[in-house]
Amino acid sequence: MVFKDRAEAGRSLATELAPLISPPCVVAAIPRGGVAVALPIVERLGLPLTVVYARKLTARFAPELAFGALDEDGQTLIDAATVAMLRLSPRDIEQAKARVWAEIQRRMALYGSPPLAHYLPGSAVVLVDDGLATGLTMRAALAYARRHGAAEITVATPCAAAETAERLRRDADRFLSLIVDDEFAAVGVYYVDFSQVSDEQVMAMLARAREHADPMDPPSGCCWPGSTST
Repeated sequence: MVFKDRAEAGRSLATELAPLISPPCVVAAIPRGGVAVALPIVERLGLPLTVVYARKLTARFAPELAFGALDEDGQTLIDAATVAMLRLSPRDIEQAKARVWAEIQRRMALYGSPPLAHYLPGSAVVLVDDGLATGLTMRAALAYARRHGAAEITVATPCAAAETAERLRRDADRFLSLIVDDEFAAVGVYYVDFSQVSDEQVMAMLARAREHADPMDPPSGCCWPGSTST
């Protein structure tokens, strides 16, 4: 199976998610490609869309290979085997964390989307990305959602490596991937159009999603955007 683009993949995921998900629930996408997959989901299901600000950690000399991930709380997930393989020093790791932390802060300021924690505790969460290779960023996002009290966590993605899928089936309450491949090479292999998603496109999609979300009462203990707690 190959998807035309992220939007087509999102529509296919929405069809599978429709009978499984009910409010209170928020869809949280990993930027930037995950937002493009998540938009058709929230349009179909009438759920709010936000961004989960988790990002992979990489070495400068191996920018495609994640050795860990960082979330917006500053919590770090490290894969010790990859760190050893890359022969990274503690200083290398700290430098990578500093770079990624700066990028997370930049995106939070630019996108203006409420952090996922704003919807928690008490809500179910659907975590979305455009594909999962190592899955480290998704695992960091999942840990963030758990830490902030998500009632139920569904991980939804168009494609995933088999080993990653196995791990996330254990960690999440529900795991949904349209493709699980034992010979997973790269996320882009499963798309005809896998062009980069810009910050401007992300902001436009988040604005569009706000037009489609149904009004919802906030779960106990939290507030939805525009509401106040009592």
